[in-house]
Amino acid sequence: MLEEKCRDLFNNDHKLDLEVDKETFAVKCSKRGNDVYWWRVGKRLKFLNGLKDSALFDPHSINKLSNVLFVTLIYDVKRSSIRDAWETVGEDFNNLIRNLRKKFGRISHLRCWEASNKGYPHIHVLMIFHDYQFQIKRINGKFRILEKKEFEKSYHSFVDVQAIREVREGVRCVKKYITKTENESKTQNLTLALCWLYTKRSFAVSGNLYELLREEIKGSSIGISVQTNLQGLEIDLEVEWIFIGIFSAKRLSTDRIERWKVITHREVLCNILS
Repeated sequence: MLEEKCRDLFNNDHKLDLEVDKETFAVKCSKRGNDVYWWRVGKRLKFLNGLKDSALFDPHSINKLSNVLFVTLIYDVKRSSIRDAWETVGEDFNNLIRNLRKKFGRISHLRCWEASNKGYPHIHVLMIFHDYQFQIKRINGKFRILEKKEFEKSYHSFVDVQAIREVREGVRCVKKYITKTENESKTQNLTLALCWLYTKRSFAVSGNLYELLREEIKGSSIGISVQTNLQGLEIDLEVEWIFIGIFSAKRLSTDRIERWKVITHREVLCNILS
């Protein structure tokens, strides 16, 4: 029976009945921090690359207002253990957003976690407020808001808030913390490890952020979604995919650094079916 499967899987012309092409290939799995992981992160955030360079306020104006903020929440290490801090970081962030929404209305956000040198979680978040404009004052070269106390009421540790002159600038601030792990930064490798340990997503984009940024994006591609295969290519509706299993690179006789590879060797094909 196994020999028949192998013959069917590996025939000379790679054809099945009805002239259907057949091909078997291996795809490298995504793992936090590897090249496939960063490729997927880049694809998820690709829509942000088309943001227009438009100022939200005049820095020389007397009355400066902005609805876009970059917020950093730094956990107080005296408050609890590292374990407790990471287990509650999501709840802490949700409480902050919920309280701010009660005060200022609707909020869209792009958020990421970062581990400090001591292992405690920091939260970096770009917030776009739909219904409120914050009053801005320039202090030591940075744009601060007069309503900072409202943020401090909603978080138990240190809060830093900066007003953003343009959305692209704010996105760049958050992306810096999301993607700098590619450079194997010590703290960011620690971030990935702790996110894995405590089952946390390293970053998140609120669903309504896509719609809010639609007018900022060049063209209309932000509203178009297509189904893709594991290579990132649009799926042909006439193709049927069959999952065979998960195997080590050694068992597939392939190089560990390859993202995907067509499997044609008869012994390898028989091996993955055995």
